[in-house]
Amino acid sequence: MAQHYRLNAAKTVKIIEGSGLDWVDKVKNMLKNNPSLKTDERTQIYIVFDRDRLSVDAISRMQHKVEKIRKHISICELGFSNRSFEVWLLAHYRKITARIEDQRHLCTELSKYLGYEYIKGSSQQMESILKGDKVYQAIANTKAVADIAVDQQSTNIGMIVNAVIN
Repeated sequence: MAQHYRLNAAKTVKIIEGSGLDWVDKVKNMLKNNPSLKTDERTQIYIVFDRDRLSVDAISRMQHKVEKIRKHISICELGFSNRSFEVWLLAHYRKITARIEDQRHLCTELSKYLGYEYIKGSSQQMESILKGDKVYQAIANTKAVADIAVDQQSTNIGMIVNAVIN
């Protein structure tokens, strides 16, 4: 996304290993220990994750940790998709509702829109999905489900993307 929208100052740091509760702590540690991630008044942090098997309590604890980070960095947000990131990707093609769809259905739908089998994590497919600025349609298609919710399908990735590219 940073390349596509020419976000020259943006840095993407991927944390693949660990559980949800670790991610906020890992971000804090990375900011503290990595000189190339030095923060200033313009720093914005977005911690993006799928719900997977995180409990309501675990997500609440993550939100509390993010609030503590906000005392030092004004913009720090959790980016959340319930059930998975594929909810956000599918929004590039159609409106997302609160009704939870299983992972297999989300992947089948993405395959249908792509015209070939969707492969989770494929950077080529991500580029294909982003091509043509469908991101603006995805932002519009997720407005009704943009609040973090664990009992229904939701994603606030559109709100975060909108904040970053505008």
